[in-house]
Amino acid sequence: MQSVYFQDKSPFSILLANTGSGKTLAFLVKLIEILEQSAPTDKVLILCPTRELAHQVAKNWSSLKTERKTVLCYGGHSFKNEAQQFDQRPQVIVATPGRMLDHFRRETKGLDGFNHLIIDEYDKTLEMGFLREINEIYSYGNNVKSIQLISATVIDTLPDIVKNIAFTTHDFLAAEKPNITYHGVKAEGHDKLFALVSFLATLKPGPTLIFCTHRDATERISKHLIEYGKSNVLFHGGMEQPERERALVKFKNGTENILVCTDLAARGLDIPDISYVIHYQFPHTFQDFTHRNGRTARMQKDGKVFLIHSQEEPLPSYTESLEIKAVKAPEIIGHFQETGWTTLYLSVGRKDKIRKMDIAGFFLKEMECNADEIGIIEVFDGYSYVAIKSKKLQKIKDQFHKRKIKKISVRISLCR
Repeated sequence: MQSVYFQDKSPFSILLANTGSGKTLAFLVKLIEILEQSAPTDKVLILCPTRELAHQVAKNWSSLKTERKTVLCYGGHSFKNEAQQFDQRPQVIVATPGRMLDHFRRETKGLDGFNHLIIDEYDKTLEMGFLREINEIYSYGNNVKSIQLISATVIDTLPDIVKNIAFTTHDFLAAEKPNITYHGVKAEGHDKLFALVSFLATLKPGPTLIFCTHRDATERISKHLIEYGKSNVLFHGGMEQPERERALVKFKNGTENILVCTDLAARGLDIPDISYVIHYQFPHTFQDFTHRNGRTARMQKDGKVFLIHSQEEPLPSYTESLEIKAVKAPEIIGHFQETGWTTLYLSVGRKDKIRKMDIAGFFLKEMECNADEIGIIEVFDGYSYVAIKSKKLQKIKDQFHKRKIKKISVRISLCR
């Protein structure tokens, strides 16, 4: 899929582009142009429906290496820390609606409204659960000079706050369709869980998303997989932020190759190489179906989508136009291969001035690891995670006591 690029002089625009097309970078590049033509005191508010998407947008903005001060705000993060950053008068604010509204209502010092508004995944952000918050947030705008709405799907009606604005629409959705093949897996009898597990065991190992509509279903499936010897990670909105963070770390670094999730994982996750998307429970709308499937077949790669259904459960009507190949789940459950990786937790992070190269150097020199025995390293404010080959871990796990990185004592343990 080609990267999205558009030149747009209109201050009010809608950008529609497939997941994985680079639309985040596209609207951030336009934001730089807007700021260059704006007053130095102008502020930009970027609203995202989930914490994960807010993190990803902030990360992409940081990669552009502008000199604009930025603050990231979301529930589960330190409100006090965010307030301290607002005191530095940041020009770019990336936030989830609930936390942003909390700052406005508390009249956080240094928060003087906004002049430019970007709503990422606006179809999701403007759903009923967020609409009231968006309306109130918009009331804090100061002479709003530009609005950008970004999404991978179209909604029929814009909300009242912007419906009278003449938007310029840039639609890249039809430019290039992702190369996805669809497969229907029918469960014999009514046992969808057994069909899911037996079919999973036939797939060549690769990053896999198993989507459910309800949180309790994700938990039930996750436990069921573990009972049959397949470890996995769970991801839904009812989990605490640290739990969700650990789940994504393990999935992204290859320690686990199955993420059992709700539609929360359909947007904003920076995981480019998803091999399979499995629908265990079907979404209510074609738009949500599209977002789920958009996690695979990214960056010109092929993707496979599987729909698990029982004999008495028809496939959703919105799939009628798709070419779906029937696949039979085996009557016995085969063997699951292990990933070969393990995630370690380190009690040092950015606040300790620790970088990825410091951690890599520690394991290369102090732990005598080879480069191919060290996987993805993630560094957060107060801690870090590193993926290690499981076979190597067995040899070095007794050497973690009283270790230091850059003369800082570090506690090393298995990531829960």
